[in-house]
Amino acid sequence: MPDVSHHFPATRWTLLQALREGGEEDVKMAMEALYQSYWSPLYVVARRNGLNEHDAEDSVQGFFESMLERETLLRADQSRGKLRTYLLNSFEFYRSKIWRNAAAKKRGGGIEHLSYSAPSDAEERYLQIADETADMETLYNREWARNVLERSLTALREEHLAKAQGERFDMLAMHLTQAESEEPLAHSARQAGMNEATLRQALFRLRRSYREKIEDELAVTLGTRDPELIRCEMRDLFKAFE
Repeated sequence: MPDVSHHFPATRWTLLQALREGGEEDVKMAMEALYQSYWSPLYVVARRNGLNEHDAEDSVQGFFESMLERETLLRADQSRGKLRTYLLNSFEFYRSKIWRNAAAKKRGGGIEHLSYSAPSDAEERYLQIADETADMETLYNREWARNVLERSLTALREEHLAKAQGERFDMLAMHLTQAESEEPLAHSARQAGMNEATLRQALFRLRRSYREKIEDELAVTLGTRDPELIRCEMRDLFKAFE
């Protein structure tokens, strides 16, 4: 992920500021970051509100198009709190007040200004959580958190693949996100041809690298590498799964 600290000032709202006030390159970077982080969470919200698969996708795409047209940004107010909450509230307003009218006039028309296509697994991801009883905002935050963790893990795996360490990574990755009993860890060590102490050291380093990748992901949407802001966002990320 790019180091965005040289592109945007240190504030949670810099992505919207870039869309509203930035040049072409700033707008492109901001839209990519928002799209990757929030398309799937907003899709979950749309589906949870009763839209079918097609309409949910259409509404989310339309919402991002409205950002490019600066319509949504006119109501942006940093004093209202977190960017993530603002996007959720803005999407709800867009979906209920604007999208239905636009969709009636432009059914199936697609998005002309966005070169990004909807994630191919969006519906599959939604179906995995469709039966959860959590409220809409909780599901939205969980999907955001899942996206961050998955992209971070993918970036970490690609880094190992570039070093021809893909098999080693896959072996260690199974121990990354959940506590394991002594026996599975010892079994992995035997399979890797190393002693358990060496495996534990490798796993410690991998977890540290994983956390760094997560921080990189968070820095993109925060628009800063300020340690305190990243710590706050990290707390929100893990709180989403409580």
